[in-house]
Amino acid sequence: MLNLTDRSQLHFIPRVREAFSFLMSAGFSEVEALPTLVRYRKDGIGVDVHHGRQSYEIGCGFTVAGIRYSLSDFMRVTDPELAKTYRLRAATSPESVATGLEDLSVMVQRYGAVVLSGDPQFLAIVSERREQWLQEYSLDVQAKQIRPQAESAFRQGDYAKAAELYGLMRERLSPAEAKKLAFAEGRRVG
Repeated sequence: MLNLTDRSQLHFIPRVREAFSFLMSAGFSEVEALPTLVRYRKDGIGVDVHHGRQSYEIGCGFTVAGIRYSLSDFMRVTDPELAKTYRLRAATSPESVATGLEDLSVMVQRYGAVVLSGDPQFLAIVSERREQWLQEYSLDVQAKQIRPQAESAFRQGDYAKAAELYGLMRERLSPAEAKKLAFAEGRRVG
């Protein structure tokens, strides 16, 4: 039976070195190798390949000019549909670590190549879009918090409150909620 407290049995470091050898070929240097983290650097670009200490998820992060990026940040620009479904893979056996790292390597080469080459224009696009994604996420969270209150106020006939609450999440209303808002606004005035 595999002892998961002894990460050396998972062969993470040698598997990272195999799967990410393309980084060395591209001029990156390995600067740190720990049981759950291998770091590469070249000029102002860093790549950290990690194996979650508690989650056992295999993933990587990028640091460019002191700013951290995830692989999904790059995927959102180049393949937004895939980015919506992309998830890190947990790996708890030597085989799943090897397979997970091989798959991650392919993804990094596909979606991180522009960054690894140091293209500043792509990073500018990612940073700009990151702001948009954060705003969208903020609106989604706000709507999730307000929606139950608006529905409750509408059901209770408190149309002034329902109109106010639905109005706060106007950009996230379903067609049915938009009708409720219009109805509540009409009842509030009348």
